[in-house]
Amino acid sequence: MTAKERLDQHDRQIAAIRTLVKEGIELVRQNAVQIKQLAAAQRKTDASLRAFLDGMKRGNGHTKAKLDIQ
Repeated sequence: MTAKERLDQHDRQIAAIRTLVKEGIELVRQNAVQIKQLAAAQRKTDASLRAFLDGMKRGNGHTKAKLDIQ
C-alpha cells in the first residue's frame, strides 16, 4: 500500500468518524427533547394522582370510613 493509498484510506476513516459523531450528537439532542417531554408528562401525572389520592382521603360523601393514605 502506497503512502497516497494510506492517506486516502485515513481520510475516508476520518470522514466516517465525523459522520458518526454528527449522528450521535443529533441523537443526544433528540433524547434531550424527549426526556423534557417525558418529565413534563410525569409532573402532570403526579399532580393528577395527588389530587385523586387527596379526594380519596376526604371521601365522596357516601362512605363512613376514610382511606388512610400518606
